[in-house]
Amino acid sequence: MSWLPETRSSKWWIVAGISSLAAGAALWLIRFGLMGQTFTGEQALRMLLLAAAVSFAFGLAGWLGARWIWGLSTLGMAVGLAAMAVYGNDRTGWEDLVSFAAFLMFTAVGLAAGVIAEIIAAVIRVGKGSRGEK
Repeated sequence: MSWLPETRSSKWWIVAGISSLAAGAALWLIRFGLMGQTFTGEQALRMLLLAAAVSFAFGLAGWLGARWIWGLSTLGMAVGLAAMAVYGNDRTGWEDLVSFAAFLMFTAVGLAAGVIAEIIAAVIRVGKGSRGEK
């Protein structure tokens, strides 16, 4: 993951901004395009705020040095958006709720996987440090 910005680099906030715009646009395309919902400014703003909050929280993790949390959480969010598109495609009534729940679930699973990966990486670093390895 050498292509990622360094810990505490201001580039993390650029990454978070781009991620929030991409996630917000994907949420809008799925909700208003694919699912055919009527566009309302209030719902569009809520979705953009959700995308920004999630993206900047993941960006904060990256800025603090938790690159695995950032990477796997972002991957989980991308998979969640794809699941949202798939589950929201059939319009029989519950798909908007189910698709949003799937988005949240996959994002949470990505976050949990990132936390687990960070713990494993920390244990490996501590183990190498106690044996004098580099």
